[in-house]
Amino acid sequence: MGLVTSALTACVSSGESSSVNSEWKALNSKRPQCAKAAGITGPYSVATEYYGGSVVQVFEPGPGVSEAQAAKANACMKA
Repeated sequence: MGLVTSALTACVSSGESSSVNSEWKALNSKRPQCAKAAGITGPYSVATEYYGGSVVQVFEPGPGVSEAQAAKANACMKA
């Protein structure tokens, strides 16, 4: 019984990893478009967070990025 449980756990972990990798790639390709749409032209910081197998990237306000620009870029990332 322990062997079956281990095999099932491995399958779930592999599936989640694949899903996270797909989300990561999609977010990485979308991020420059959202930065540009928000008027961010220079360097910026993004926090990457993981929630229950999902990946979320959040633009952070800072040098060269206003609160409004970060909010607009984050709204774009969620769309």
